[in-house]
Amino acid sequence: MKLKLIVPLLILVSLSALGQSKKDYSNGVPITKGTWFSSLSLSANSRVGENDRQLFATYVEQQRNAFNVRLDPGYIIKDNLGVGIGLLYGSRKDENIQLSSDGIISEVNSADRRFEIRPYIKNFIPLGNTNRFYIVIPTELQIGFGNGIKETTTDGLLTREFTDGFYYGLEMRPGMLVFIHKNFGFEVNVGALGISRTVITNETTDLPDSKVNTGDLNLRINLLELSLGFSVYL
Repeated sequence: MKLKLIVPLLILVSLSALGQSKKDYSNGVPITKGTWFSSLSLSANSRVGENDRQLFATYVEQQRNAFNVRLDPGYIIKDNLGVGIGLLYGSRKDENIQLSSDGIISEVNSADRRFEIRPYIKNFIPLGNTNRFYIVIPTELQIGFGNGIKETTTDGLLTREFTDGFYYGLEMRPGMLVFIHKNFGFEVNVGALGISRTVITNETTDLPDSKVNTGDLNLRINLLELSLGFSVYL
């Protein structure tokens, strides 16, 4: 008899708990002080071409593979205001056969990689009272370095070029955060309002070393710097 009473009671408790969870899910996640969060984003691209005519040469064969992966852990220090540090790693590899305008064929292969550290402050602006949609405005300091190698073979002569780069800057990346499940969100950002300084040094076979120092100021939204990622808030 007791067992017959306990089973329906357990079912009612379970349904009540599920109903409460569903309610919490529908309300989204408030971004309050003391919340830890982390996001992971991955981007990749590839290109395969044949007889691609460019301004100064024709790419008889072309193959490119590249990817970027980024991790952004952080902490909410005040309601709707967080701080954190982003870690980014990127890699790219190109293999080409080029035909110059004067009829010379060259095999050009290159590879490079980079690593960036990006401390940031992120503002969250809620849209409505559901705590499911937020406008996010990360402002981040970018510090990065990378290196690469380029090998060009023309008429059996191999030329190698080694590149080392160091760059730093400041950028805003506005976007939107949408919670698609309890504590689990989807975030999209675009590059905008950036300023940077880059220093690149080159060592090329049988040529003097070179050094190039450039500065850039970007006051426009760059849709080509679109990043997509998933976030966890606990």
